[in-house]
Amino acid sequence: MLHYSIAELLATTTDTNTYTPSIPGGLVAWWVCNGRKKQQIGGWLLFYYWQLYGGALMTVLLFSLAFQNYVPESYADPTQYHLFLASLVPVLVLFCVELAVATMLISVRTWDMLTLLRWTICAELVAALIGAIIDANHFPDGLIFDFFTIIPKAIWLAYFFRSSRVAHVFKSHDWDIAVNAIYPSTA
Repeated sequence: MLHYSIAELLATTTDTNTYTPSIPGGLVAWWVCNGRKKQQIGGWLLFYYWQLYGGALMTVLLFSLAFQNYVPESYADPTQYHLFLASLVPVLVLFCVELAVATMLISVRTWDMLTLLRWTICAELVAALIGAIIDANHFPDGLIFDFFTIIPKAIWLAYFFRSSRVAHVFKSHDWDIAVNAIYPSTA
């Protein structure tokens, strides 16, 4: 069986002397998102999009590096192959749907589209939980990586339900007025 965890995949495809700029990258993301916090798509909402599009790039990269895992001939037991697909493919498909819905949401900025995004994230969270159960029973090495999907999706779902920015931008469409109450100018 050729099921590799992301850590194993990265360990075999990267040089050990390579410097990964995760802290500077995080600082750049914070600086950009915080600098745009008075804009409609700014602050945490911009960070969501930063994380979403960055996640899409990483997904494409990791999918292309681990493509052999999606080939049935890589598995001695066909059941393992089907379980692997059942644990991963629904999350990938729903991530693509989330990417499309969130991208449309930038343009239309309607409450209905936000509701669709919330339901998409809910479905993705359920699929990730089911995938975690499958991984716990059949692919325990990859279980830790399920939480890299589950925890952020739960946080973003809570954000989209609780954020005043989200309500002002997508429901009441009065961000230009509300921004002064949320971020008062120091004059």
